Amino acid sequence: MKPAAIILAALVVATAFGQAWRERLSPVEPGPFPLPRPLRASYRFGWGVFTAATAEGGLSWTDTGLLRLDAKGRTVGPARLLWRMDAELTSLCQAATLRPVSDTFTEVYRDETRRTKVVYDDAGVTRTRQSTGDDRVKTKRFDLPNLFDLPTALLWLRSQRLQAGDTHRCVIYPDSTAYVAEMEVAGKERLAVAGKRYEAIKVGLRLHEVNRKRELAPHDKFKHGFGWLSDDSDRLLLKVVADVFIGSVWMELTRVEFDRPASHASD
Repeated sequence: MKPAAIILAALVVATAFGQAWRERLSPVEPGPFPLPRPLRASYRFGWGVFTAATAEGGLSWTDTGLLRLDAKGRTVGPARLLWRMDAELTSLCQAATLRPVSDTFTEVYRDETRRTKVVYDDAGVTRTRQSTGDDRVKTKRFDLPNLFDLPTALLWLRSQRLQAGDTHRCVIYPDSTAYVAEMEVAGKERLAVAGKRYEAIKVGLRLHEVNRKRELAPHDKFKHGFGWLSDDSDRLLLKVVADVFIGSVWMELTRVEFDRPASHASD
């Protein structure tokens, strides 16, 4: 095939996806894989060969039956000299449906503190934000059903079959902009993290921004990425590597502890 024909075919495919992207989304119902058990985990984040941040968090259940994620993170080392940041997150979701309920963020920078609340409903999401030195509470509404946040998108993905070649698409609203996440299962690999060797499921990731006209647009900062989930009864997030506008960034598991033993297949 000639180069011009290849380019034309790519444009046709991209245009078709851009016009009919909602029809290409995967069903939002959870898959057959069981919910995760309560845990506490730590991760480190890097840029190139340098560790730039650390985070730790816990997954638990509330008295009302919601899944709750609490996490804290901070920049470290030379990165903290350039960009001082401390962050906290509390995320709630419905355990049966994996639909997000709310996210509460606190971001503390050298000269500013931001407090953000994101509340999800059947029609979309409402975000409120307030910064130090500003009495105004800024509110943003985005209407689109079946949105995920980052934690529930991961829970929803890990609940699926995850066989090589499977592709899952969903809409994520992590903070202020919606994205279509396209996740394709690349296969299985062996991975060494947190002092242990894991059999892992490798998943490719691409993002497309949903603009104000509800059309897809290229993500201007994220090129592509890969994530690895443990191929066992926990399906832990082991590692993520992404190619972004500043180069290669990554995160990987450094420690995990569970609140109860793993269930047996016959349970």
